[in-house]
Amino acid sequence: NTEKAARKLAEKLQAKGASVILRNLATTEVSFAVAEAFYCGKMILASATYDSFLFPPMEEFLTHLKTKAFQKRKVGLIENGTWAPTAARQMKTKLEELKDIKLCDTVVTIKSALNAASEAQMDKLVDEILAD
Repeated sequence: NTEKAARKLAEKLQAKGASVILRNLATTEVSFAVAEAFYCGKMILASATYDSFLFPPMEEFLTHLKTKAFQKRKVGLIENGTWAPTAARQMKTKLEELKDIKLCDTVVTIKSALNAASEAQMDKLVDEILAD
């Protein structure tokens, strides 16, 4: 699932010396998560699709980032969906509305559970987000 993938990614980042803040938007007040985002120069967003739309807490988070003029950050994306994951495309569309957001080329796609292919994508995303 998405939360398990986020934890795995955090472990990989920490193993390379990165400082990581991990937040679950389903259980964290969005205003708190938005405030924390301003302390991060780099961020990886992980979301599942929900009835073919972006998971509502992620949608709200991205809307608030836009309202607060979030900008000048590097962002990586992880999507999760069993049949046709579209969360990354939807997050990318929202992030493209923000100023000076550099999206990582690597997108991690998980179809319900991590597998060898998604783990390889995750390793590539870790290297890309940590590169300056």
